[in-house]
Amino acid sequence: MTKEKPLHPDFTIEQERLDFTRRYIDVVIETSQTSKEQYKENMEKAFGDIDWGESSAAYIDLLTNASFFEMSKEELDSLEKARSKPYFARIDFRHDRALELEKHYIGKTSLYQRDNQEQIIVDWRSPIANLYYEGRIGDVSYEAEGETYSGDLSLKRQYMIEEGKLEEVRDIDLTTTDELLQDSLAKSSSNRLTEIISTIQEEQNRIIRADLNKPIIVQGAAGSGKTTIALHRISYFIYNYKQFFDPSQLMILAPSNLFIDYISEALPDLGVENVRQTTFTDYVQTCLERKLTLAPDDKLIRFIESDSPGKEDLAWISGFKGSRTFRKILEQYVEEIEERFYTSKDFYVDKYKLFTAKRFTHLFKEEYTYLPIYRRITKLKSLLQNVVRSNKAEMITKVEDFFDARIEAALSRRSENRKAYVTKALDTKLERLEELKKAIRTSVTSYMKQFERKQLDHYFKELFSDPGRLVSYSSGELSHERAERLCAYSLKLANKKYYESEDLAILLFLQTHLYGIDKYVKAKNIVIDEAQDYSYLQLYALKKALGTDMFTLVGDLAQGIHSYRGLQSWEPVYREIFPRATYTELQKSYRTTVEIMEEANRLLTLLPYEFPKVNPVVRHGEAPVRKVVASKEEIGDEVGRLVASGKAQGFQTFAVICKSMMDCQAVASILEERTDLVVKLLEEQESIPKDRVVVVPSYLSKGLEFDAVMLVAIEESYDPSNELDIKLQYVGMTRPLHQLSFLSTSSENFIG
Repeated sequence: MTKEKPLHPDFTIEQERLDFTRRYIDVVIETSQTSKEQYKENMEKAFGDIDWGESSAAYIDLLTNASFFEMSKEELDSLEKARSKPYFARIDFRHDRALELEKHYIGKTSLYQRDNQEQIIVDWRSPIANLYYEGRIGDVSYEAEGETYSGDLSLKRQYMIEEGKLEEVRDIDLTTTDELLQDSLAKSSSNRLTEIISTIQEEQNRIIRADLNKPIIVQGAAGSGKTTIALHRISYFIYNYKQFFDPSQLMILAPSNLFIDYISEALPDLGVENVRQTTFTDYVQTCLERKLTLAPDDKLIRFIESDSPGKEDLAWISGFKGSRTFRKILEQYVEEIEERFYTSKDFYVDKYKLFTAKRFTHLFKEEYTYLPIYRRITKLKSLLQNVVRSNKAEMITKVEDFFDARIEAALSRRSENRKAYVTKALDTKLERLEELKKAIRTSVTSYMKQFERKQLDHYFKELFSDPGRLVSYSSGELSHERAERLCAYSLKLANKKYYESEDLAILLFLQTHLYGIDKYVKAKNIVIDEAQDYSYLQLYALKKALGTDMFTLVGDLAQGIHSYRGLQSWEPVYREIFPRATYTELQKSYRTTVEIMEEANRLLTLLPYEFPKVNPVVRHGEAPVRKVVASKEEIGDEVGRLVASGKAQGFQTFAVICKSMMDCQAVASILEERTDLVVKLLEEQESIPKDRVVVVPSYLSKGLEFDAVMLVAIEESYDPSNELDIKLQYVGMTRPLHQLSFLSTSSENFIG
């Protein structure tokens, strides 16, 4: 029998404060939805049934002086959500030279008395709330609106509140462990991300509150909370810039639609539901204003399947298309295209030279370089039209004056053919004026025909039509033999109007420099999750297309299962693409237990480059279990047993993770035949069910978490000499919160 913890000395006072706050919220919500005349009646209904005595005088005074103004729908929604758990912490702070001690209750939204701005709940994103996350008992300071405020922090207190009931009060200082974090980590996964505002750790808080006017790159270990931190950073950004910034100007680039579904329930809780969410593939097509026919993105699957032919060549092509060298090739190719628009033709209307070729080329080459090539042409066309308009009257006058002078001279003659001469001169004048007016109408169009507008597909094909061009533009980094293979492979697909995922960055780069990106699809602040799977060129092309460097990149190189085309180091990213960026590492893992993480760490030592060791938060559990069974059918029985055992321990979410979709399909069939489990085979576009045993390939499980995970191998094995296999097994091993099992038909199936 477990011994109950003694109640905190202030428990009754804190319960009273919680009851007051919840009733206050009820009044605010109800009054905002009704007339002000009903305010008193609402007050009596809310508070008439209790007698708090003298200690509640301040509460009653606060209520009787309150004035509720109309609230926005967003404010009301936030209060509705906060009602069951209005706050999670309290800090007591006295400013230097101040007599009064301030007690701040910290929650996910703010609540204050409108008349005097007295705060009932402080928003976790406010400057003073930072003292809860980073302040130490004693002398502290915080910054707000460019000013630094100092004082004494005398109390940091945490509350366990569930469904409006105060369960526990804890005071924390340097000598106490963060029990609230431990309790939070010990809970079951719900298959969804949630807000973590009550358990944000100091190193996480620094990233969330890092300079909002600079890019940031986070190398975060598996389970370090990097995705959640990224979402909380968006929430913090919106809170601080809500008066100047439209949330739709923020964009999350997720690794898949499956991942968008996974984060979807956390967004409203954080107040960031209006932020755009999309994938790189979908966003590029939005920028191109067209739907592309994409070849199946099955390279990773082909690399996973050990007998797939031509893997090395495919991997090289994919990697090269996203490389720094290919960026250099593209930049020189765009320069080549630009030079085709230099002209040696002066612009004439009829016989009148209105614009020199030299002036036209100077504007194109020097003055308008801030515009994409074809937008420069459009601007120059508009300029020529204005030049024609401004000179139209003068040109017509010159023709009229010329003929009028000749007619006047003829009229002064006494010749017998004077009439015929004047008549002919008048006719010629009319013809000449008609010719001039036609030239005025058509000259700009005729002149601009030399700058024929070609489609994006044309330039893409042209790029790969000449291996010599690629060799030349690569400054010798690309051999002619490889250039020929690259061109043949790319043209074969392009001629069928097929593109691969690696082509998207190339298309985005060309679209940006040739035609431009519509301002309505641009974003001003971008968050990229699983950024390690982006290529150098993808990140560079995005920065150029969006015209901003305000990116938050979070990822883990150790989970870079697309490293054949993605990143192997963050250094080129923060040195060359985002030189203003702050780079930081998160090495603590909050997801899984010490026992599981120690085994996963051993796997990282097999990789050909060094990664920072992952440090699990001290939470112990069962050691991973490895079991070899005689047949694949027995794997089904073992999964059924593990799920039943896990449910008895209070686990709610379970996943079977296999190396390939082929093994997943086999396992799903076995489970359906041999167990009563409700199974869901998870594919890229699907939602994650809450009430089924999920069967998912390792490459789709990245970023997800479950209470218990069973790594299963039937036909496929993990090769300890293969970098991709090491990373795939590592990804699977770092998904569970509490329990990890290995099930296979051979002891050779898994590494270690």
